[in-house]
Amino acid sequence: MLHQIDKLRRAFLWAGEQNTISSKCLVAWGNGCTIKDLGGLGIKDLGTRNICLLIKLIHRLHCANSSAWAIWIRQRTNLACLKGELRGHHWEVLRSLLPLYQAITTVTLGNRKSTSFWNDVWFGDDAIADRFPALYSYCTQKDVSVSYAVNSNLQNAFVNKLTTQAAVELGQVQLSYNKQRSIDVDSEDTRQSPFSCGHGKLDTSAIYKLLKARGRLSDWASEFI
Repeated sequence: MLHQIDKLRRAFLWAGEQNTISSKCLVAWGNGCTIKDLGGLGIKDLGTRNICLLIKLIHRLHCANSSAWAIWIRQRTNLACLKGELRGHHWEVLRSLLPLYQAITTVTLGNRKSTSFWNDVWFGDDAIADRFPALYSYCTQKDVSVSYAVNSNLQNAFVNKLTTQAAVELGQVQLSYNKQRSIDVDSEDTRQSPFSCGHGKLDTSAIYKLLKARGRLSDWASEFI
C-alpha cells in the first residue's frame, strides 16, 4: 500500500499525472524524502512518519491516565515487553518499535511493573542489557519487568554456568536493583524524554527529524538554497 501511494506521489511531483517514467524523475525518491537541512526536498517519508506516530501510540500506553483505551490495554498486556492477551499484526509492529521507544525515554520508577528490567533506562544512563552485555547474553528471561526481577532476585533467569565476567556482572546488577527496594510502589512508573512536549505527549516532528538524520551530514548549501 505504501509503495502504491509513493508511486502516485512521485508521478504527481514530476509529471503532474497518475503515472510517470523514471527519466522524468530528476531526484531519487529517497533523496527527495530527505529533510531540506540534509540536502533533500523535504517531501514527507510516509513510512518514517508512520513509525513516529506508532511510537506516540506506545507512549500513550505508558501514560496510565491518558485515555480509557490505554487503561484497558494496560490491563491485558505487560507494558515492559508489550506481550499479553492482545494479538494481531499491528501489535507485532508495536513490539518491534519498542526498542526505539526505550532508547528515547528514561524511567522514574514507581511500582516498577511497566518498566523492562533489561532494556529500559531506569538506573544510570544506560539500559542494564547495554551495561552488562556478557550477563545479558546468558539470560533466559529477557522480557521481565523491574518488579519481577527485584521480587524474584533473578532466580533461574540464567543458564546454569556463567563465565567469570558474567558472574561479576551479576553481582553488580544485584547491587543496582537492591538500591530500588525502598521505592514507593504505590505510584506508577513515569517516563521522561527529550522529545516530550508535556501532558504525556511526544513531539513526533522532532523524532521524525532524528530518524531521517541518522547516518547523514548537514548539507552546506541547504541554508543558501
